[in-house]
Amino acid sequence: MYIVQIASECAPVIKAGGLGDVVYGLSRELETRGNTVELVLPMYDCMRYDHIWGIHTAYQDLWVPWYDGVIHCTVYCGWVHGLLCFFVEPHSQDSFFHRGKVYGDSDDNMRFAFFSKAALEFLQQSGKKPDVIHCHDWQTGLIPVLLYEVYQHHGMAHQRVCYTIHNFKHQGMAGAEMLVATGLNNAAYYFDYSRLQDNFNPFALNFMKAGIVYSNYVTTVSPHHAWEARFTEIGYGLGHTLELHQNKFTGVLNGIDYKVWNPEDDHYISDSYSAKNIEGKAKNKKALRDRCFCKKLINRSLLSLVV
Repeated sequence: MYIVQIASECAPVIKAGGLGDVVYGLSRELETRGNTVELVLPMYDCMRYDHIWGIHTAYQDLWVPWYDGVIHCTVYCGWVHGLLCFFVEPHSQDSFFHRGKVYGDSDDNMRFAFFSKAALEFLQQSGKKPDVIHCHDWQTGLIPVLLYEVYQHHGMAHQRVCYTIHNFKHQGMAGAEMLVATGLNNAAYYFDYSRLQDNFNPFALNFMKAGIVYSNYVTTVSPHHAWEARFTEIGYGLGHTLELHQNKFTGVLNGIDYKVWNPEDDHYISDSYSAKNIEGKAKNKKALRDRCFCKKLINRSLLSLVV
């Protein structure tokens, strides 16, 4: 299959949490199993560019409709430890991804609404026809909405969307302004409980709920977590939506990349160890404690000099 991953993070170039690790590790595993995998990411100014090989311009003039106009973008291409990645850089006074950080601004909802729109525009304008578009967390929750409501009528009718939720706590909220910006426009249609309307705030649109409702399949990080999301407070208010869409919701246990996380040949720990010989684990614990203790003493010494 031809799979395009669209996400806000991918380790090691940009990582704020576990999402980046999963996107990277899953993409590698999918390629190992014979699939063609490409990634679409925002081009942050704070990325680890030293982990991107051969970066170059892939698409010079990507014009993305936004409000009543368009925003000019350049899409760059490079390889991240063997993975083919495309980076979307908007040339806008909003400086969506030139802020020295990944998250934490009051307009994060609009930043990633734009990224979702730009990612689909890139696929459509460049003629890419993936079998599956795999989206992750609230930042890309609008992609299945835009695909179904807009882009399927512009040459993208055969793509299917898998939507993976890594963290139910952060869901992404917006008002009617987001509809105007993205071209969805019809507030009466989307402010509906069966579509994007938040389950508890009738004046808010919920990005994560949008992804659940509109995607072809929804996954989370384990079967038990899927059960918790439906039946406990872990779902942070989305339990009923998940119940309504239970036939397309499941949990797939997260794995790890043994080439990265392997204590038998990890050069970042003081002593190697394995399941058959775990003595090195205790030595690593002691080494970490000693290192932290030394840092604490150094900091105290520097503080006393300042005082």
